[in-house]
Amino acid sequence: MDTITYRAWIEKIQIGFLNSIIESYEGIAVVRTLHAPTGLIELWVAPDFEQLVTAIMQDLADEIGLRYYYKATQRLSS
Repeated sequence: MDTITYRAWIEKIQIGFLNSIIESYEGIAVVRTLHAPTGLIELWVAPDFEQLVTAIMQDLADEIGLRYYYKATQRLSS
């Protein structure tokens, strides 16, 4: 399945929390940690759920210390 890649910087202590939230919506996205010390993550989003994942990120922005969230042109992880 093709996915859409998003990249985000969040508070490092919130990575596990965000991952559990995303996992609770089975099949919408996968959270990959690119650099834990800085909170850099990638989200591989199923195309049908792009708007839902963006809404979740917006809703959680303050709680997870979201600094950046953007659509990436390529994946950094595999």
